[in-house]
Amino acid sequence: MSLLASIEEVFQSSQVDHADHPTLPGRFSFTNRIIECLLIFSLCHFLSYEGAAMTIPESKIAAQLYIFGGDAVKAGEPLNGYLKVAHDAGYQLVQGWLSYFESEELAVKLDGYLAAHQLSMPCAYAGGGMHTREAGDQAIHTILSQARIASRHGLKIIVHNPDPIGRKKTDEELAIQAQNLNRLGTELSKLGLQLAVHQHDVEMQDGAREWYHILEHTDPAKVFFCLDTHWVLRGKQDPCRLLESAGKRVVDLHLRNSKDGIWMEDFGLGDLDYQKIQAILERIDYQGYYTVELAYDPQTQVTRSLEENLRRSLGFVLNTFR
Repeated sequence: MSLLASIEEVFQSSQVDHADHPTLPGRFSFTNRIIECLLIFSLCHFLSYEGAAMTIPESKIAAQLYIFGGDAVKAGEPLNGYLKVAHDAGYQLVQGWLSYFESEELAVKLDGYLAAHQLSMPCAYAGGGMHTREAGDQAIHTILSQARIASRHGLKIIVHNPDPIGRKKTDEELAIQAQNLNRLGTELSKLGLQLAVHQHDVEMQDGAREWYHILEHTDPAKVFFCLDTHWVLRGKQDPCRLLESAGKRVVDLHLRNSKDGIWMEDFGLGDLDYQKIQAILERIDYQGYYTVELAYDPQTQVTRSLEENLRRSLGFVLNTFR
């Protein structure tokens, strides 16, 4: 029996027939009136949550290691310490760099670090030029050589940001870029991996021209997206519009926020309304990752430890996204 049916049954049983109790001023006694109010309150509370999904599992929330600085790009001893901070802050996942998989030896070392702190790394970041055939060939070769190793060590998604070139890419360069991304996505799929295209603010110029070109000229079955929501905002575009456009092709979100345009020390309430983003995620039945990627502006006021800021950010993700 559903909760709604149970409430109705109890409500019916609480009714009193006035003919059998002529001393009552109406159909219900005072006690029954209280019961009625409690039942109505319970019903409203139930209905307000009946359509909501369960809170996202913590196994879908990652800490991006960018905030730890340049040493985090290498699978060396400092990385081990950074992973401890992520674990102590409550995370089960981290997102680092594909360069960790330059060799089997480095990959095994990474496995040891992750295991020591009860962490997993399903996604890794890689750059590389894609706007010319030569640049694309080189980037694809490097990414695939590392991806072959990474695929044997639990990686699922490669987050890739095609290199900017200091100016707007021409139509021809965008066409070549899309071809290269299709090539890379196809080869990664053969390894059981997904390609997720990342962006910063430069791809948002001219109404997100470059980003939409990738969306419209790549294979939806082979090329997916990692939407960096606040870089969209800094590029003067609406992340909600891009999220709606990409829909189920979004498999990872990079999350941070700002106040008065300045990045906050933790992920929380700020300039970007994540309740609106949550509504879209629920509508498209989002199943991807939520990656907290803290970053500090020169003006950012840092008043807490990085561990505490990561912990607070995790709490905000759990309280905001369902």
